[in-house]
Parts: sequence; C-alpha cells; structure tokens
Amino acid sequence: MRPVVQAIIDHLLSLAVDRGEVTLDAIGQAVGAEAITPPEIEAIFEALEKANCRVVSPENAEGEARLRAVVTSLRSLHVELGRRPRLAEIAAHAGLTEDAVRHALALAKVMQR
Repeated sequence: MRPVVQAIIDHLLSLAVDRGEVTLDAIGQAVGAEAITPPEIEAIFEALEKANCRVVSPENAEGEARLRAVVTSLRSLHVELGRRPRLAEIAAHAGLTEDAVRHALALAKVMQR
C-alpha cells in the first residue's frame, strides 16, 4: 500500500475514534486532490470496515443528489463519447467539482455493499 493511502486511512481512523463513524465528506476531504485508484479506494473502505468504523453519508442528502447527477452524466457521456468518460468530463457535464464527483463515486461504493 502506498504511504499516502495509509496516511489517509490513519487520518480517517483518528476522526472516527469518538463516534465510530466517518462521513463520505470526510473521506473526500482526506483524499483531496490525491490521485487514488479504484483498488486504493476499496482498500480505504476495507480498512475502515476492519476497524469497525461505519461510513455514513451527509445528513442533508446532498450526496444522493450528487450521485444522481453523476450517474446521469456518466450514462449520457458514455453514449456521446463512445467510451468511459474521464473524471473532469463527468464533473463538467454534471456541473460539479471533481471532488464532488469523487464523493458521489465513494457513495456509490458504500451503497453497493
């Protein structure tokens, strides 16, 4: 595991000490602009689960709205481009920041579990 990924995990676990949970927003902020691969995202979630740390979505349900916008953009761009769209393309199409798209994709991962 790359040191940067381990540092993200350690940071998130330090946030979860009191409540035993961490929000998707906290994960997105911890990742920031770092280039994290899908297997590394999975490793982050697995490490949190192994430590009995729950991952929760923001209380205001903005995560679900962003996820809907991202999925709609993904489908539209896939047809339009004939390939899997890049993060920047999804963000521009959905009218979101790249961080917001990452948050939405993280939420999708959690919802798949």
